[in-house]
Amino acid sequence: MELAERLPRLWAALIDRLLVLPLILVTGFLLPYGLARNGNGIAAIIASVTIFLGLVGYQMWLLTTQGQTIGKRLLKIRIVLIKDLSNGGFVANVLLRGVVPWVITLIPGLGILFSVCDPSFIFREDRRCIHDHIAGTCVIKAS
Repeated sequence: MELAERLPRLWAALIDRLLVLPLILVTGFLLPYGLARNGNGIAAIIASVTIFLGLVGYQMWLLTTQGQTIGKRLLKIRIVLIKDLSNGGFVANVLLRGVVPWVITLIPGLGILFSVCDPSFIFREDRRCIHDHIAGTCVIKAS
């Protein structure tokens, strides 16, 4: 097992976020000012939401079955349980690494602190962010 380098982890996270950016822009910013005025707004919103949900579902399926997102696949890294290097599945990879940290960020005060501290833990020797510690995972180079 070889731990994933910090930069590929950053690029993978950026890729995953960039995949949803156009959908967020279309549904959240452009539609109210453009398409909604000429009657195409509802269809565009339905299409954007459908694509968004499909992308989120696909990412969750990849995380559950392979320990990877689209970004992690492209950068050839994956998430494994630290105890035995197996795939953590839905609970570790989606709920504990994704949902629990997201819920923490919603807590006033603590959320901001967590958002700053979580990624900064990657600079420790074990390269595990707080969400990795919560889930008992680490990110390794995929073979």
